Amino acid sequence: MATIRVLIAEDEDALRGALADLVSSDPEMEVVATAADADEAIEEATRTRPDVALVDVKMPAGGGPRATREILSMSPGTRVVALSAYEDRRTVLEMLRAGVVGYLVKGTPAGEIIRTIRRSVRGEGSLSVEITADVIRELAELLERSELLTEQLQELNRTKSDLIQILSHELFTPITTIQGFAMTVAERGDQLTPEQVRDLADGVERASRRLRRLVGNLSVAASLDREGVEVTTRPVAVGDLVRSASSSFAGQTDRLTLPDDPALLAHRVWADPDLATQALAIVLENAFEFGDPAHAVTLAIARDHGQLRVAVSDQGPGIPESQRDQIFEAFMQTDAGSTRAHEGLGIGLYLARRIMHAHGGEISAGDGAEGGTTVTLTFAGLDDDAPS
Repeated sequence: MATIRVLIAEDEDALRGALADLVSSDPEMEVVATAADADEAIEEATRTRPDVALVDVKMPAGGGPRATREILSMSPGTRVVALSAYEDRRTVLEMLRAGVVGYLVKGTPAGEIIRTIRRSVRGEGSLSVEITADVIRELAELLERSELLTEQLQELNRTKSDLIQILSHELFTPITTIQGFAMTVAERGDQLTPEQVRDLADGVERASRRLRRLVGNLSVAASLDREGVEVTTRPVAVGDLVRSASSSFAGQTDRLTLPDDPALLAHRVWADPDLATQALAIVLENAFEFGDPAHAVTLAIARDHGQLRVAVSDQGPGIPESQRDQIFEAFMQTDAGSTRAHEGLGIGLYLARRIMHAHGGEISAGDGAEGGTTVTLTFAGLDDDAPS
C-alpha cells in the first residue's frame, strides 16, 4: 500500500509536534510538512501536494476556512480534515462548506485520528461524535428550508405564468382597439362621418389612457420593489391630489361626485404628489370599473385625529368581508380567472397599498353607505391646516 502523505497545520507548537509524532508512528503514513498558520499551510500544500491535510480551524492568517479553500484550489487531490477545539454549529458548517471531508474535535483519541486520516484518503467523511447530532439537526433544517423554497419557487412560477397570461390580455385589448381604428380609417376613412371619427378617436384615447395607466402601474411597482427606495413627502393640498387623479377620467366626469368645500380641499397632507395621485387614481379606476354605471362614484374627505381620509365609494356588487384583505395582494381580483368579467392586472390595489405604506399611511376597504364598496386612503395630515 502507498504511503499516506500528511500535512499538519496547527498554530500551537506542542500540539503540532504531538500530531506529527502520532502520524509518523504509523508505518503507512508520512508527515511531509507542518505549518503554523494559513499562509504556511497553503504554501506547503502547493509545494508538497499531500494526500491529507489536518487543518486547525482557528489558526492565524485567515484560519481554517481560508486555508481549506485555497489548499483545495491549489491541490484538488488533497483531502482536508478540520481540527478544532470548537464544537459550535457555525464553526462546523463553515468548515464543511469550505470543503473538509472530516471534522475532529481536539482531544479525539489517537486511534480515531489515524482512522479518520485513512477514511479521508478513501473519500469517506468523518465527524467527531460530539458534533454529529448538531450536523444532522442542521441538515434536517436545511432539508425543511429547501422544501419550503421549492414550494415558493413553484408558486412564483405559477404567478409568473398568470402574470404573462393576464398581461398579454390587458395589452392586447387596448392595442386591438387602436389597430381597429387605424384599419377603419385606412379602409373607410373617406366614408366616415365626423361623428364616427370622433367616436373612434374617443375609443383610441380611452385605450391609450388605459395603456399609460397599465405601464405606469408596472413601472411604479418595480421601483417600489427596489431596496433602498425612499418616498420623499412634502405638504400637499388634498384638493390638488383629487384634481390631478380625477383628471385621468375626463370622459367619466358625469359619474364622479367630488367635494366642493374649498376649506376641506385646502387641508394638507404629507405626500409624494405623483405617487399619492397614482394611488388615488387606482382607487378611482377600480370604482369606475366595478361600480354600477347607473350610479355615481363618490369621493369624500374627512379629518380624523391628525389624519386625513379620502374615501371613494361605488354602488357596485360589493366585496365579501372574507376577501377584503385579499384584494390588496398582487394579481388578485374578486372575480379572478380567465373568464373574469372585469379587466385589470390585479396589481392596482396592491400598488396603492405599497404607495400608502411607503407614505406611512393606510388603505382599507369596507361597505359603502349606500351599498357597494368604499376604499379609504388615510394620510398623515398637517397640524397647521392653512392652505399652502
